[in-house]
Amino acid sequence: MAEPPPPPPVVVPASPPPTVPTGRSWYVSVQGSDKAAGTRAAPLRTVGRAVALARPGEVIRVLPGVYAETLLLDSKGTGVAAVTLRGEGSPRPRLVPGSTARSAVLRVQGRWNLENLQVDVGGARMFAVLFSSTASHSSLSGSELKGGTSGGGVVVEGASGITLQGNTVRHFIQAGTDSHGVAIVGPARDIVIRNNDIHHNSGDSIQCQGSMAPVENVLIEGNTLHDEGENAVDIKGCRQVTLRGNTLFGFPNAAVRPVGSSAGEAVVLHESASHILIEGNSISRAGRGVSVLAASTPSTSIWVKNNHFLDIRALPLGNGQAVRVARARNVWVEGNTIENTASYGLMLAADGLAVEGLVVRNNTLKGGSRGFLLLRLGPKASRPGALLEQNHYAEDGVVKADGVLEQLTLSSPGQLELWRQALGADQGATLLE
Repeated sequence: MAEPPPPPPVVVPASPPPTVPTGRSWYVSVQGSDKAAGTRAAPLRTVGRAVALARPGEVIRVLPGVYAETLLLDSKGTGVAAVTLRGEGSPRPRLVPGSTARSAVLRVQGRWNLENLQVDVGGARMFAVLFSSTASHSSLSGSELKGGTSGGGVVVEGASGITLQGNTVRHFIQAGTDSHGVAIVGPARDIVIRNNDIHHNSGDSIQCQGSMAPVENVLIEGNTLHDEGENAVDIKGCRQVTLRGNTLFGFPNAAVRPVGSSAGEAVVLHESASHILIEGNSISRAGRGVSVLAASTPSTSIWVKNNHFLDIRALPLGNGQAVRVARARNVWVEGNTIENTASYGLMLAADGLAVEGLVVRNNTLKGGSRGFLLLRLGPKASRPGALLEQNHYAEDGVVKADGVLEQLTLSSPGQLELWRQALGADQGATLLE
């Protein structure tokens, strides 16, 4: 089988940068009145009143204070400029539920830019922000969202052109089950999640899940995702997803959720995920680094490139692999650096399921002591068309190819040559000094 083609460019024509509001400003203050003019000198009292009055291109400026409101940010028309809802001053204005009758404190149905807000759900069974299917070209930036007990903090439910940037999303916890920092549900498309700090949730930092239709075209870039009850990024039924330049650590977090509901993966792909690029990420202190799994239809066209894996641990027991590919088609594992894993750094096609079109090239697998587990390949029948070349192994590390060569310690160049000959592959492989 020929090598899979190089990854196509991932195009993310998400929401353009928020425009500078051109219309009037509406001011809201806890000292205001909803009968006032809404000016700086005579502010309104509620955000809801300002939402009703604001027109496309205008900005609602919310001054510091606590606002107990549950808001529906509706459409102002098709193809119109966004309305901006902006927190002013320090500390940020704090929005808390005014009612628990709705599913979210802020439900976005039109085109809105939300900036510099604190949304404190206060233990209610609500999302902080929900972008519904009619929301488009909207953004959430520079805000803090915390404290819900429903299924997530920020939910993108079939919306398009949504940008989440520079936010903190934390402590969304359902006892004994998932609550994700950010949940993207199909048929959402053209989503950017950039430079956020997402942590201490009982589910995943980010879950991408197809529903009636797949999620398409997602960029997850420059985020810090850590200390979750389950995983950092869970991708199922999603297409054209790029994870680039993120820092991911601390999975699973037993202080948030008892260990055992997941393998504590930094990234897990399943349920027909396709065209996924995982590149240039720093991944540490996880039960697994990257897992590609499938119960039925395999994921396809996966690139795991130029990532750094460190301290991948057997928590829960039986884990500890930096990259584990159990079933898939066309997978590139290339240019990664792997250090200090509790199990094999790379465990590929060794779960009794086929991985077709596997390329393993120019990875650096570092160990700490004799017997350090570096690479395990499944039997030849489970890896049709596999290509291995130019990988770099720690001296005295252990490699294994099921049905071909039992555990072999790479204690010398001669042992490395034995590995190459037995495998009939891995030309250009070297031992690290």
